[in-house]
Amino acid sequence: MITSPKSNIEKYTQQGLWGERKLHDLFYANAVRNPDAIALVDAPNKVDLMGYAPLRLSYSELREKIDRMTSAFLQLDIKKDDILLVQMPNIVELVYVYLAASRIGAIVSPVAVQYKQHELTDIINVLLPKVIITVSQLKSENFTVHIINTLKHIDSCQPDILVWGENNDFTDLYQTISLPSNVELIEEYLEITDISANDILTICWTSGTEGLPKGIPRSHNQWLVTGSATYQGNQIREGEALLNPFPFINMASIGGLFLTWLYSGGKLVLHHPLDLPVFLRQIVEEEIEYTLVPPALLNTILKNEQLQKMCDFSKIRAIGSGSTPLDAWMVDGYKKQYDIEVVNHFGSNEGVSFLCGPSHSNTAEQRASLFPRKSDILESQIVDTKTNQVISTPGKEGELQIRGGGVFDGYYKLPEKNKQNFTKDGYFKTGDLFVIDETDHSYYRFVGRSKDIIIRGGMNISPVELDSLLCAHEQIAEAAVASYPCEIMGEKIAAFVVSKEGYDVDLENIVSYLKKCEIANYKIPEKLVKIVKLPRNAIGKVVRFELAKQLVDEG
Repeated sequence: MITSPKSNIEKYTQQGLWGERKLHDLFYANAVRNPDAIALVDAPNKVDLMGYAPLRLSYSELREKIDRMTSAFLQLDIKKDDILLVQMPNIVELVYVYLAASRIGAIVSPVAVQYKQHELTDIINVLLPKVIITVSQLKSENFTVHIINTLKHIDSCQPDILVWGENNDFTDLYQTISLPSNVELIEEYLEITDISANDILTICWTSGTEGLPKGIPRSHNQWLVTGSATYQGNQIREGEALLNPFPFINMASIGGLFLTWLYSGGKLVLHHPLDLPVFLRQIVEEEIEYTLVPPALLNTILKNEQLQKMCDFSKIRAIGSGSTPLDAWMVDGYKKQYDIEVVNHFGSNEGVSFLCGPSHSNTAEQRASLFPRKSDILESQIVDTKTNQVISTPGKEGELQIRGGGVFDGYYKLPEKNKQNFTKDGYFKTGDLFVIDETDHSYYRFVGRSKDIIIRGGMNISPVELDSLLCAHEQIAEAAVASYPCEIMGEKIAAFVVSKEGYDVDLENIVSYLKKCEIANYKIPEKLVKIVKLPRNAIGKVVRFELAKQLVDEG
């Protein structure tokens, strides 16, 4: 499947941004160069997560696993352009899936392990996957139950289910890859199959603001351009040890660490779910040199002396952080206390890839809030949302629009939305509000979102989706959600509820109701505010910032 227009393929190929390499090509080159070096490491709590001992694989051992995974896919009749819906935690087996799919031209569509029937139903109906790949158990629970229940309510397709782990009903991939790879089968397939670097490798998902998930196809070339920018912007050194605490489902983890690992040929250490003691232990034991950490957690560590006593950051050279604005005191504090460079990231699955690191600025104030306007991979402009005029005046707010070799081609199966979200000259309308910095005109400064969205622990949440679910509650007259600050998670969710006459809805009632709706747990509100009437504008739309302001004023 190729979604890039011929004009873009020619343009970015001539510019040298796109070529013929696929993701697995980078891996195999590293395996040839450093066969005995450690390539991939499971988290030490894998046995608690899914009942299997953690693995520690050299490049040659990982190569053998990927060869077997490739052979297994072909024997299971998984081939080019087949879509694999993948719901797995960060374990080494997930890397097998990505790189084997890359090799045969299949498409990986990863989703969060927290997704349940509510989210999966919409995604499967759009995606129509040939196969669902998951784990047999997660935290001692049968992890296939919610998938089976979801498929009972879907008529559009009935994909095969493949699982990692013992299961009487489905193929156990551990058993499948225990057999030697069929080299002849792989060679015959690759000889007759044309796999291009412009083929789609992944379809990731964004919650957006309308409530329904949107698929984001990305090709090998688009990922490699984004990964190269991250690799260079973080000044990653060859062979460095990298620690990934974010799920392999979006830009932060795939573009920020998976691709960086492929470029650097170092050691990738996996972590999941975010568990601070385990995370800090891995930093020490694996001698981590670069990782990603949410801003709120970086702030918390720097403010907490007891927590600092648990930390040994002596090997860390740099830390990436982002999704929300950084604090200058935090960037300055890590440099002074630990000699660690904090690199500011601003990215999206669609292709925004801004970084501000030591190669861009040495001042904490700039590093925390600004991003260089000039980029070798990304064309950008700020546009007045009322006049649609490009803004050149510093300090004037507008929507960021982007195009370039790392930008996606459009949402999956949503042609009308793509017409709305792309300009006639190919710029994607991000919905993010920026200004040209008043002091240094070579930088952008992020000022907010033109679209409602809540980011909790790095996961995007659509307020409209939760509004709709809550308004369907039989005891609620009207409801809306808003975010409030959290030192650990960045943002949490509060539900503002107007109860129907004769009812008095409480938080326990709402939590129980939403869990019955089979939504991901990270979307469930932590606070309930009872109100008489929702604030609305002249056209009846909820004024969400007024709700959020109430939470801030209350402290």
